[in-house]
Amino acid sequence: MRTKITFTLSALLTLSATNLHAQTAPEAVMSPQELQAVKQLVETRRNLAVIENLPLTKVEADKFWPLYEEYRQRVRVLGERRLAVIETYAERYRAGNVDDEFAEQGMRESLKIKLDMAKLQQRYWSKFRRILPAMKAARFYQLESKMDAEIDFILAGGIPLVDAS
Repeated sequence: MRTKITFTLSALLTLSATNLHAQTAPEAVMSPQELQAVKQLVETRRNLAVIENLPLTKVEADKFWPLYEEYRQRVRVLGERRLAVIETYAERYRAGNVDDEFAEQGMRESLKIKLDMAKLQQRYWSKFRRILPAMKAARFYQLESKMDAEIDFILAGGIPLVDAS
């Protein structure tokens, strides 16, 4: 199963990278269905990465997994906000209706989401540290960071640049 997920993720990454060359075409914007598929794939991949790369004792695991699910639920809320900004941009981009006002509003919301994410990570760091040694908690955050980078890469390939001319 891991091989299949890795292959599918690799294929999506390759397809996304080729999208970079066509970023000015309206069809380069990811559809809501594509965004949803990527989201589900990466969430599954994320869980597998944590399971495979974070060695936990039974005592740690019993405390970690409920906290992890609570944390991921809060992250998903922020992810939904982020996807809403992207989907709104995609709709307006396809309609040729991206203007300075929308760019201002969209960027402010995007930056607010990033700030909220940093605050969430900071809050949960102390919670994870209560149940995990620093090295394991740091490893968990590294895994999260790597998965976030994969998501950012995939999304970047499907989001065209604004026409600033």
